[in-house]
Amino acid sequence: MYIIELIVKLLKEKEKRASAGINNTDYEKCEHVFLPIDSTEKILACTKCGYLIKAEELKVKTKNPFED
Repeated sequence: MYIIELIVKLLKEKEKRASAGINNTDYEKCEHVFLPIDSTEKILACTKCGYLIKAEELKVKTKNPFED
């Protein structure tokens, strides 16, 4: 019986460590400052929370009046 209690205790500690990570709500509260993480500058990471984003998602897409 003691062995089973030890196994349960270890599993509970493992769950606590896994849940101690950053939640998705932390990303929403962060005031992101993005910098490129590699030389291609296609993937950006927030310097404060580590949130990853593609560079194309940040670019403002404007309509070119000369192309129709």
